Amino acid sequence: MNKKVLIFIDWYKPGFKAGGPIRSISNIVDHLHHKTDFYIITSNLDYLSTVPYTGIEANTWIEVDNASVKYLSKDKINFSTIKNSIKEVTPDIVYCNSLYSFYFSLSPLFISKKRNIKTILAIRGMLSPGSLSIKNKKKRAFLTLIKTLQLFKNCTLHATSLSEYHDIQKEFSTNKIVTIQNLPEKKVMPFQNKDKEIGELKMVSIGRISPEKNTLYALKALENVTAKVSYDIYGPIYATEYWKKCQETINLLPSNIVVNYNGVLNHNKIDETLKKYHTLFLPSTGENFGHIIIEAMINSCIPIISDKTPWRNLEKDKIGFDIPLNDIKEYALIIDKLAIIDQENFNELSKNSHQYAFNIINDKKIIEDYHKLFQLNN
Repeated sequence: MNKKVLIFIDWYKPGFKAGGPIRSISNIVDHLHHKTDFYIITSNLDYLSTVPYTGIEANTWIEVDNASVKYLSKDKINFSTIKNSIKEVTPDIVYCNSLYSFYFSLSPLFISKKRNIKTILAIRGMLSPGSLSIKNKKKRAFLTLIKTLQLFKNCTLHATSLSEYHDIQKEFSTNKIVTIQNLPEKKVMPFQNKDKEIGELKMVSIGRISPEKNTLYALKALENVTAKVSYDIYGPIYATEYWKKCQETINLLPSNIVVNYNGVLNHNKIDETLKKYHTLFLPSTGENFGHIIIEAMINSCIPIISDKTPWRNLEKDKIGFDIPLNDIKEYALIIDKLAIIDQENFNELSKNSHQYAFNIINDKKIIEDYHKLFQLNN
């Protein structure tokens, strides 16, 4: 008999603006639904949106791609609804996402603990140094309170990389940490030959515009680039003041750099969009996985990323570049280096990048690790 796993997440598909966590849960369901019955409680709004999804009935169970999903309207997101939903489903396991969400993490964990239901909390990179540096005082106060209340006692904490495991260990003294990499989306994408002119480079970033994603840093790195570069940015604007600083930097860039902000990109447009670019540019302050990095590589893009992701030593294997954030000039040097290479050398890097992502997407061990996670005893 299949285990019943009840997942709580603030945003779920058809939402896409929250990025990685939505993909992480969707991919778990897609890969594991044959052996696990999934129920998902979420909101009926996308990230940063005030308009409910069209064509979706709120506050009732509906079937969405191999899972039963209940989209809560704003007036139904409360402790009572969470408690009744857990009672209704009678899950074997409650799996929560986000360290700070009151109704989609803290409340279900508290209720499940009282009912002796096994709980798993995916930290989703929220204890990384980069994440903790933003609104540090509030986050520190919250972590102190959680530790005092022992809310996570007997809860399995899910890390998706070795570095995240160490981040969790640093904050919570517990041996109940399971490290399993995020599951990538099932994709069969052939290698794509892309025309590459010497001295030019087409770059893209896809993700929310925020300090965590380091959009402003990326733009400042372009100040020292001498090649002809077009850089297209897609994603929701997280903070208007931060975006204002980005715009000011864009206006000061030299004429060889052309930057376009193209708004929010729906997830179903990602593949056709990535086909247009040579490289993904994402010097983020931290990624516990970075779904867009793998999606870019399977679409034959060469990654230029920070060293704060699980994808390391890329240059050694001629796959891409992971560069320390304390060396902003190195980003400019790498961009210029990529711009001046010829078609043959570009194709070698692009093919290596594609093969790297192909191997990750087809790693069956990760699927087995998730099956084991959802079979663990209390």
